[in-house]
Amino acid sequence: MLNLNEKAFEITKSKKASWFLYFISFIESIFFPIPTDIFIIPVALVNKNKVLIISFMTTIFSVLGGIVGYLIGLYFFNEIGSELINYYYLQEEFNFFTNIISEYGYIFIFIAGFTPLPYKIASIASGFIGMPLIIFIISSFFSRGIRFFIVAFIGSRLGIHAEKIIKKNFLYISIFLFILIILLVILELI
Repeated sequence: MLNLNEKAFEITKSKKASWFLYFISFIESIFFPIPTDIFIIPVALVNKNKVLIISFMTTIFSVLGGIVGYLIGLYFFNEIGSELINYYYLQEEFNFFTNIISEYGYIFIFIAGFTPLPYKIASIASGFIGMPLIIFIISSFFSRGIRFFIVAFIGSRLGIHAEKIIKKNFLYISIFLFILIILLVILELI
């Protein structure tokens, strides 16, 4: 039986591998439990000269999925949103996210879009609390874009070993970039 990485590599041999990746990034932002990162690595490895396009399109589809999650939180929380949260046993995280988003807004969306925090819960919570949609979209676009570019770039250079490196160090990479972003925001405000 093939493991998930081997299946992902098999899909990259298809002419429709990129569209599969974009579809995964869309549904991962709403309900799919497996991170887009493990799919972007083999696609980027096979298409080394298209890392920017792959990263950009993956970001677009992820943000579109995030908008669907946002709309679920805004209009269909009781019918769909709470079911998704309960299905993944993420009620505690959802409560935490709604409190943090209410307090820190776009900064937390940026963090959730970039780090291993469940972006799908952040998108539903953003809609639930009524965060301005344009702020949500801009924060999501930049955070998801940076994340997917880094993963695609590393994946195109290191191949399957990139997944191990990213999994092992993603928290540290996320913290480093988060601190860097905070410093840039502080410097801009001064």
